Amino acid sequence: MNKLTIAITGSTRGIGHGLAMEFLKRGHQVIVNGRNPEAVKNIVREFEGKGYDVLGVAGDVTETGTFQSIIDQGKSHFGKIDIWINNAGIPQDHKYFHELDPIQIEELVSVNITSLMVGTQSAINFFKQQGFGLVLNMEGFGSDGRMMKKLSLYGTSKRAVQYFTKSVSREVEEKQIRVGILSPGMVRTDFISQSASVGDAAEQKRTQKVFDILAEEVEVVTAFLVKKILHSTKKYDRIEFLTFRRMAPKILKLMFVRK
Repeated sequence: MNKLTIAITGSTRGIGHGLAMEFLKRGHQVIVNGRNPEAVKNIVREFEGKGYDVLGVAGDVTETGTFQSIIDQGKSHFGKIDIWINNAGIPQDHKYFHELDPIQIEELVSVNITSLMVGTQSAINFFKQQGFGLVLNMEGFGSDGRMMKKLSLYGTSKRAVQYFTKSVSREVEEKQIRVGILSPGMVRTDFISQSASVGDAAEQKRTQKVFDILAEEVEVVTAFLVKKILHSTKKYDRIEFLTFRRMAPKILKLMFVRK
């Protein structure tokens, strides 16, 4: 088996952690990243305790030096990086856009858009030197244009991911360097749990019903995504978990429950 090296930003919890675990279970090696050094150490300890080949690189993705650290340490430790996943992202406060503090707006844009762009740029430039590589950017709610109250900022940041990634993929001329998207759908993570705990009792109940029906467990989603990633050969690929086939019965069930 060709053992691949996968770098995943924001991989100390949630989908990032799930992706790392799935790649490791399949015999590959992973570079985990997070802004909390202690959290990174704990994840490395967890994975190494299971006999997996992992490297931890702590660093905030809003600092451009973090990406170079991932590249330098990854190359030194594993000799290469085959796949780079820009997963790091933050949610917005459950507020209407006009209620958000400008500092909150700047922070979310910095993490969800600017850092994703710089991470993509860093990975592509490294892959140009290496001669091959795959960059994958993580979509989220709003990527397909859907809207929800009190998610305008977050949805906008994820809508930008699709345009940016597809556009950049067309700019890369090298056949062995590919750029694509991961679309996980609604996943049961801390973000989902927090969203379901805001608002009045009636709003929380409605939100929880939606999540109970539409959301999927991390392990289910990441197993699907990793399998598709490892089999993907397209120059530009959008790997989507929540396809129409999966979505249709969930929507019907949601409509029935609402009635």
